[in-house]
Amino acid sequence: MSYINRKIKQLVSKFNKLNINHKNCNPWCKECVPRYIIEGWTSENHDVDEFIKDTIYNAKYPLWGDDTRCPLFLEWVPFDRFEDMKQIGEGGFAKVYSATWVDGKTKYERQDDGIRKKKESNPMKVALKGLNDSQNISVEYLNELQIHWNYFKRSKISFLKFYGMTKNPIKL
Repeated sequence: MSYINRKIKQLVSKFNKLNINHKNCNPWCKECVPRYIIEGWTSENHDVDEFIKDTIYNAKYPLWGDDTRCPLFLEWVPFDRFEDMKQIGEGGFAKVYSATWVDGKTKYERQDDGIRKKKESNPMKVALKGLNDSQNISVEYLNELQIHWNYFKRSKISFLKFYGMTKNPIKL
C-alpha cells in the first residue's frame, strides 16, 4: 500500500471515530446519511446519480400529508421493482404508465437516541412518466427537474408526489 493510500486510510479511520453529535441534524447531514442509501446503485449516468444524491444529502421534511416525520428525498428505483405496468396516457414528449412499486417509498424515522431507522414500507401504486429520448438526459433537463423538485418539496399542498427515478432497460 502506498504512503498516500495509508494516509487516506488513516484519515478516514480517524474521521469515523470522531464523536459527533448528530441529534440535531435536520433531517440528516452528509456524515450521518445512512450509507446504504447512497452506495451500491447507479443510474449509469453520473449527472443523474449526483442529482439524486443531492436530494438525499439535502433532504427536508415535507410540509404536507402524513409523511411529516420522514425526510423527503428521491430514490433510484431499479426498473424490475415495478409490476403490473399499464400505459394510461401519452403526450408529445412522454408516455405515462400506472404500476405497482413493489418496495414502496423508503422512509426513515429518528429514534430517541438520534439514530435514524428505516421504516417498513408497503407496495404502492405509482405513475411512471417515460420521457421520449431520455437515454440522453442532459444537464439542462436535470436543471428543469431540479426546479420541479424544489417546488414539490416546498409546496404545502401537493397533488402529485415525486418519489424517484428509474431506467427502463427496454424501449416500451
